[in-house]
Amino acid sequence: MVFTDSPRSREVKEMIARGAREIWGGKRTNEGYDEGSGQRPDSPKARMARTMQHYVDNFAEVPVLVLAVNLRYRGKVHIEGASIYPACQNLLLAARGLGYGGALTAFHAPVEADLTSLLGLPDHAQIAATITLGKPAGAHGPVRRAPMAELVFGDTWGEAPEWAVDPEGTRFTAKMPL
Repeated sequence: MVFTDSPRSREVKEMIARGAREIWGGKRTNEGYDEGSGQRPDSPKARMARTMQHYVDNFAEVPVLVLAVNLRYRGKVHIEGASIYPACQNLLLAARGLGYGGALTAFHAPVEADLTSLLGLPDHAQIAATITLGKPAGAHGPVRRAPMAELVFGDTWGEAPEWAVDPEGTRFTAKMPL
């Protein structure tokens, strides 16, 4: 389901914004975003906290909100939503290819019962993801990730197969914990 600027869209966005603030507020406190290095304004931790706070504070203003809704056919199976995630990833990749930014969250979770009622979703419907889309505040930078040898293992955990080689010019993030 796609929500832009209709009265119903604004109601849905505001409802999910409440869920976003609840989830982020708990995470910010529980994971100590305002402690340690988070107290230094220039630290990655503090920058992440500011970015997330701005995101949730302005969530209701996102240009496009997509609810990925999965129709269950086996009853309420917790992992069934995984069948919809490839479509979500394709949507995010297509958006990036067009110069848009996007984020996949579960910010709908705290308000899912109210959303289900408001939207008239059938009993066998499950909201699997909340995706926001819009123009990024800055410019897309190069994609960074952990080295493939830290992500892909062969026959033994922690041991990369010989073919797990990154393309030349790949930019990396910090080392991943194994």
